[in-house]
Amino acid sequence: MKTKEFENLDEKGKIMASLYARKNYLNGKYTACNFGIDNSAYDNKGTFYLKTLRMKADLADKLIAEAESQGKNTEDLKILKEIGEKINAAGTPINISEAVAPAIMASLELIAFYGIAVGIWGLVLKQSFLTFGFWGVIAGFLVSLLFVGPVIASQRTKEQVNKMLYGAGSMWGQTAIIIGVLGLIALAVRLIFFR
Repeated sequence: MKTKEFENLDEKGKIMASLYARKNYLNGKYTACNFGIDNSAYDNKGTFYLKTLRMKADLADKLIAEAESQGKNTEDLKILKEIGEKINAAGTPINISEAVAPAIMASLELIAFYGIAVGIWGLVLKQSFLTFGFWGVIAGFLVSLLFVGPVIASQRTKEQVNKMLYGAGSMWGQTAIIIGVLGLIALAVRLIFFR
């Protein structure tokens, strides 16, 4: 493809042109690896999906080069199938909406958790649950905005999204739960011993 024609393509077209121009696409090794590059439904896919496909092609190039450096015959369909299994283990490419929706839900859950957890401390300190809860909501929003939402939304596969959701829940969700549980314990102690 001529440089001028390439420059006139939109981003999706440039990604696809760069994939189709690669040596391992032209020699059929991508097709033999069967990681989805020959899927004809690209027109319905967004740039996010295609960037993920490009990442898989990069991984294919790396694994093929490693196999060749180890003296393996990468013309052998069995070898290419094994490489394809490793590539596909990295996950299925997704559209951006499939990453953003879980990011929003995780963020909303964290906002609610922090709001309730900090609100409980308002009761412990004989203050307003709602006022403390409001500050908890702000804290949850900041945590979500800075650490959770963008990280989850930037993932390229379902598997990566699920790992990040688990990580966010383990790190930030459990922190909110611990704050809330400690608040409940402190509230119980105050109600029992310090009426």
